[in-house]
Amino acid sequence: MKKNIFCLFLYFLSSFIYSQNIPFSITKSGLFQDDYKETAIVLAEKIDDNGFLLVRSYKKGGISPGEGFYIEQYDTNLKLTKEFEYEMKHPNYQKYNLVLSLFTIEKTIHIIEIYYDLNLKCFVCLDNKVLNNNAIEKTELFRMSKEEMKGTFNLQKKFYARVDEIWINDNSGTINAEDSNIKRGTFLDVFLKGDLAKDGGDASDITVVVNDTKTAFAIAMDLNQKSSDGLRIYVFNSKLEKIIDNTFTKEIKDRNYIFQNIQVSNSGDAVYLLAKSYDKDLRKKKEGGKYFFELTKIDAKNQLTQIIDPEQNFVGSLKTFFHNDELVCLGFYSELTDYRYKGICFFKFDPNSLELKKSKYNLFTEQFFFDKYGKNTEIAVKFLTFRKVFFNNNNEIILNAEEYDKTTRAGAGAGINGAMGPISSSTSYSFDDIVIAKLNYDGSMLWARNINKKQSTTDDDTSYLSYTSTVRNDKTYFFINTKDKIKKLKNDRIEFGQIRKNKSNLNVIVVNAVGDFDYQEILDDEQNEVPFMVSKGAIIDNTIYFLGRKGKDKQLLKVTL
Repeated sequence: MKKNIFCLFLYFLSSFIYSQNIPFSITKSGLFQDDYKETAIVLAEKIDDNGFLLVRSYKKGGISPGEGFYIEQYDTNLKLTKEFEYEMKHPNYQKYNLVLSLFTIEKTIHIIEIYYDLNLKCFVCLDNKVLNNNAIEKTELFRMSKEEMKGTFNLQKKFYARVDEIWINDNSGTINAEDSNIKRGTFLDVFLKGDLAKDGGDASDITVVVNDTKTAFAIAMDLNQKSSDGLRIYVFNSKLEKIIDNTFTKEIKDRNYIFQNIQVSNSGDAVYLLAKSYDKDLRKKKEGGKYFFELTKIDAKNQLTQIIDPEQNFVGSLKTFFHNDELVCLGFYSELTDYRYKGICFFKFDPNSLELKKSKYNLFTEQFFFDKYGKNTEIAVKFLTFRKVFFNNNNEIILNAEEYDKTTRAGAGAGINGAMGPISSSTSYSFDDIVIAKLNYDGSMLWARNINKKQSTTDDDTSYLSYTSTVRNDKTYFFINTKDKIKKLKNDRIEFGQIRKNKSNLNVIVVNAVGDFDYQEILDDEQNEVPFMVSKGAIIDNTIYFLGRKGKDKQLLKVTL
């Protein structure tokens, strides 16, 4: 990798800014350039007290598109001390290679990928282990023939979709993330649209999840078939030994079965699969349809299922988390006939027996609605997407979500002599209000707040919008790009917004232990030589790292709380 350092004398810039309860320091690297314009941080981990590891993915365009990684080590002042570039090269007979995940186990980087081998006539999933001498050790995890792969995800389509995107690393276990907000069961769409919510192999997915203890990881492939729905699940331990190989199936003649997420136990010997099931006949009735969630525990020998019945409530989706040897499911809910979220639901299970220990439905507070609308109102929230969930030292839960919406509109271009031209489409992305709430150990809401925000773009690169969040000392910090002036709303409220990518200020919002919040500008755009990708921040302890980019120029920013 070739880098041109423009500011050799400027390895870092430090200053301390205090605004009531928001102390922080900033450090900037010098400007540099890579061989490839578009990169994003996909991993950051502490090496020791003197340095940290940073992995950035890059997209290689042109006639032979591809992807690869810059694997770098920095000292605490953001001075580069070691670097290695790993391009994901393949011979011509290995087609549609797709990187699935990147993570570390025992401080060693693992890169999981899958491709189709023309010579073997099968799909191969590999682990690429990056050794200390920068050599790569390849281990085959599994292979599947074309016959076995029929009805699974469409690798070719996913490969070409990735060509125009820079890869971001998601080890959360979410299945069908792209469709999770609308097509995969949020609000009443599955009730109203029926089978349009699932479109065969194109709606299927492959996902990787690593457990919290980093002792095991799972690879799950969604199987969308006419008579049954299912997942092919593999689990590997830290030595890459296969400990679970299971095909989980559900007959779907009478109901729709929609997988939501999968998690690996802390011990690494079991996976927990969460799915949403609809009854097709009841769905057609005017009063709405009956549905429920199924939580299934799968190990090498046994399978155990627990039903979660929302009763009179409508729950768009649930997400599973482990904490203190307990299993917690969180989601947003509304009335069964409504499409707007009105609160947060909580379920706690014994991870061994799947016994339901606690369940709770919490309406959003009056303070929350006043934050959002400036008055008491029955209006609720649409299009909520989970961003982060934290557990503090008191076992309380701090969660945040965002009003995210992606809308694609189709249109027709003009053809010859006024004839209809080729169909085109445009996609808009909206990143609006932030929802933050705190629940106690039993799931009861302590408080909920709404942070007003309006951000949108038609650019496929949304890295400069949305936010990165972290929790330190029971305070939640949000890092966002905003306008110069914060918009004032009625009733002493404010709203954060954006102008454009290269004209934004970096701000931090802090919400304390009782729900009060303050904000502080970190960097004015006139102080920045590059804008920073605020939604792709990487967190190590009390430090957040951002990558900035403008044209070919790049820069790292370190914010220490």
